[in-house]
Amino acid sequence: MVDDEVRDLASRLAMLLLCHRGGLDQAGLARISRTAASQISLYWRGERPVPRKVLERVAEGTDFPGHLLDPLLWHLRSFVIAGRGRSRADRVLATGFAAELIAVLRLAEDLILEPLDRVAPRGVPSPSDREEAAALWEQLCSLSGAERLLVIEEAAEYQSWAFCERLAVESREVAYKRPREALELAQLAWRVAKLGDASNPRLQGWALFHVANGYRACQDLRAAAAAFSRAQELWTKATIGDSGLLNEAVPLWIEAALRRAERSFPEALERIDEALSREHGDLRARMLLTKSSIFQALGDPEGSAVALAEAAPLIDPGRDPRLALVLRFNLVVDLCHMERFDQAAAGLGEVQRLAVQQGEELDLQRVAWLRGKVAAGLGHYAEAEAAFCQVRKSFQTHGLAYDHALVSLDLSLVLLEEGRSGDVRRIAEEMLWIFDGLRIHREALAALQLFCRAAQAEAATAALARRVVQFLERSQHDPELRFEGEAGAG
Repeated sequence: MVDDEVRDLASRLAMLLLCHRGGLDQAGLARISRTAASQISLYWRGERPVPRKVLERVAEGTDFPGHLLDPLLWHLRSFVIAGRGRSRADRVLATGFAAELIAVLRLAEDLILEPLDRVAPRGVPSPSDREEAAALWEQLCSLSGAERLLVIEEAAEYQSWAFCERLAVESREVAYKRPREALELAQLAWRVAKLGDASNPRLQGWALFHVANGYRACQDLRAAAAAFSRAQELWTKATIGDSGLLNEAVPLWIEAALRRAERSFPEALERIDEALSREHGDLRARMLLTKSSIFQALGDPEGSAVALAEAAPLIDPGRDPRLALVLRFNLVVDLCHMERFDQAAAGLGEVQRLAVQQGEELDLQRVAWLRGKVAAGLGHYAEAEAAFCQVRKSFQTHGLAYDHALVSLDLSLVLLEEGRSGDVRRIAEEMLWIFDGLRIHREALAALQLFCRAAQAEAATAALARRVVQFLERSQHDPELRFEGEAGAG
């Protein structure tokens, strides 16, 4: 229950806002409310509760719709309660006060300070709504997840198909680097779809596809599959006002990534090809990168390189340097896997330039690792050894067990080519921290243990090292891949 003190303060705030709307001083307020000036002075200073009849007369005198008076009072009471740390939202979400403040300020702007004829009614969805959604996201993006939720719960302008779509786009953008945030944004889009278009299952389906994608990014494949199944049911039930507003290629793209994670590679390729057949805009390059990753999971660098080559002319390094770096880096990796080291060397300069432009330390270390791979492939063993030693140290410092293991094996290959089996044994002993931490999955550990046992006995061969490297690279994309024991170990 709302206590009398909160109710009285909300009534006084409503009176002051209405006076602001009508440009009234105390004398003007007394006139339109037909109340004695002495009583108005008490209301103004908060020394006496504002009667309901007085509020109604002030609303009438300032041309404020009477039917909106109760919603205004409700939101002002919420504001007062949140400020005192007593609202439901504040109990559940620590940052509730700021979110309710933003919601109330927006309501005050819309309902009090602006003439009613400037409030545009919600009409048929149109592509121009995306511009408003982008502006709304700029206002919301710096808030916490709790604050975002409270704002969209309170402010109707955030409950549109276009803002739902915008949240989904933002979710996709961060999925590869911040999966938990991607899931949170997708769930917020789902909430927007239910609030603003509860009768439109197609919009809800759209949001749920992105929830599935968020779960996939978080490696919760069971939850991803359940969300995707429900999304498909909703997506096919109805159409949003204009069936062209939501990109029908996106659900197929999301499904392709999910099937890849589930190791259903043929189905993943079918879905990504279907998505590409429907997408001829800005998302095509990103879809081709997904296709490349499916081929990488299959151990098919040729297929991956073809997809990357098709994506290359669609990516503008000036507009999206990060995407350009990913593309150029992966293309050089594929060329190395195909042992086309001269071509790989020719592409290193652009990869280095883009990495320096981004300025991320780990990006620069991975480029140094790639430079070492190219040097090893060209027979420049001293250059390769120097690069691999530098990168190993960095990866161990950052606790990147999997990458440390891979670059250690690359270094071991160089040393074995030079007949330095004793140094390979030392490298194997330095890898023991990986086994102690158990930070990689069982099959990868089995492969590494096999190599380390052989190295400690100075029986490791370049063939074994290459086989373990190939397995570890593929198992990053396919954690359920099995390592075939001792076969070919000699």
